[in-house]
Amino acid sequence: MLKYIFLLSFNLFAITLQEAYNNASSFEDYDKYIILDSNIIYTGGLGIFEGDIYIDCNGATIDLQEGNGIWLYADEAYPSSLEIEHCTITNSLYYGLSFGGTSNGIVRNCNLVDTNFGLKLYDQSNVSIINSIFYSNNSVGVAMWTEEPTLHTSYSLFWENEDDCMENCPGWGSIWTQLELDPGTGVIYENPGFIDSNSYDFNLEESSPCINSGSPNIIDEDGSISDIGAYISTSNSCSNQGDINNDNLINVLDITLGVCVILDNSLESCNAECSLDMNSDGQYNVLDIIAIIDIIVNS
Repeated sequence: MLKYIFLLSFNLFAITLQEAYNNASSFEDYDKYIILDSNIIYTGGLGIFEGDIYIDCNGATIDLQEGNGIWLYADEAYPSSLEIEHCTITNSLYYGLSFGGTSNGIVRNCNLVDTNFGLKLYDQSNVSIINSIFYSNNSVGVAMWTEEPTLHTSYSLFWENEDDCMENCPGWGSIWTQLELDPGTGVIYENPGFIDSNSYDFNLEESSPCINSGSPNIIDEDGSISDIGAYISTSNSCSNQGDINNDNLINVLDITLGVCVILDNSLESCNAECSLDMNSDGQYNVLDIIAIIDIIVNS
C-alpha cells in the first residue's frame, strides 16, 4: 500500500509515456530518441510497431498503473527495434516489456519490478539483456512465450520472482519449463539490496551485490565497472584515477594489475575494480601504464 501512496503523491509530476514518445524527435539512426527526466514518474505503456526507438530513462520510473507495458511488433514490411536503458518499469498486471514478430531489443540497466511477466518474447524476436534486475514479478521474470525467439542474458539479477526464467515449449498452451539462460555470464540470484523498494527507492545499498557486478565492458561515470540495475551507485567511487584496485593507493600493485588487464584485455578476469583507460582513448595499452608510472613518480 505504501508504494501506491508514494506514487499518488507524485501525480502532479507525472506524464504519460505516450506523450514523451509523441514529443520525441529523430536522432542519428533512431526514428525516436527519447530522453526522460529522472524527477518525473511516467505513466502507462507504449505500443511500437515500426521504427528504431531509443529510450533513456535516466533513472526515471515508468508506472504502468496495472495496465500493459511497452510492446514491440515487427515484420518484414515494418521492422522495429527498441534500445532501452536506466528505466524502472513497474506495477503491471500483465507485462513490463514484450517483443514479438521479428523485433529486436537491447534492455540495459533496467529494473523490471512487480509486473506479472517482466519480459515476454514471442515469434522470431531477438533480445539482449544486460545489467538488469528482475525483481518480485508475480509469474515469471523472463518468459519465452514461443520456441523461436533468441535471448542473450548477461550480468543481470533475478530475485523473488515466482519463477525467474521460463519457456513455454513446444508452443502455445503447453507445459512451462525452466529456461536455461544463454550465455548467462555474470547472472546473479540474490537480493539486489534496494534501499526501499516499497517506497520506490531503487537505489542500491552499499552492500548490494549489484555494485560493480555489471558488464566490465561498460564503465560507470565514477570510473568503476558498471553496476547492475537502473541506478548507478557511487558508494565505491573510482575517482582516484590510476587506482585500478581501488585501495586508495596508486603503486606498483596498480601497474601489475594494469599489465594483466592489457594482456587479457579484460578488467573482470584480473579482478580490476576501476578502469585502466587513463587517457580515455577506449583502449588498454602501454600508454595507460606510463600514465600510472608518471603519477607514482610525481607524487
